[in-house]
Amino acid sequence: MDSMEIIISTIFGIIFVTLVVYIIVSSAMVKQRKSSLLPKVETGHIVYESEQEGNPAPVDKILFSGKKFVVKGKKYNSSDYILARADGVSMKKKGISSGDIVYAKKFDASFGKDQIKPNDVLLILLNDERYKGYKIRVCRGRNPKDENDLETFYYDSDGNERVSSKNHRLDLVQGVVKYKYSE
Repeated sequence: MDSMEIIISTIFGIIFVTLVVYIIVSSAMVKQRKSSLLPKVETGHIVYESEQEGNPAPVDKILFSGKKFVVKGKKYNSSDYILARADGVSMKKKGISSGDIVYAKKFDASFGKDQIKPNDVLLILLNDERYKGYKIRVCRGRNPKDENDLETFYYDSDGNERVSSKNHRLDLVQGVVKYKYSE
């Protein structure tokens, strides 16, 4: 090899290594940014708006689109799920701790709100004077007086059931929590 070939090979080698390092670093930064953008989903008592940090973006806008995740050897498409980060300990009895990332199955043609059943963990979007953001509650059942109302509960720090301060409308339920992400 003459000196020109050595110089060209060295330049291409440097460019290749730089490109590989750039891809690795930018991929890590995107993953970190997406994880930090996941909205918090409150699991316990009502948090008044002045105490509640706003959600930075609608959940559907920050899904890891097109990616698969695996639970007990079975692959699932993450675009069929809403991801959120649990904030609080009132779902610990259901295996969800503060900081956990949960996957809530979105409703579609094959999975409708009519399939919600007692003891399902629901992802609910609220936007009223008392609370703005996402909550997780356990479904107790439908209100016998109004089929569009769901009676829900959460757990206190001792693991006792506490009835939600008010029923949650069916149209506010965004999905049913099915899985917890573990790194």
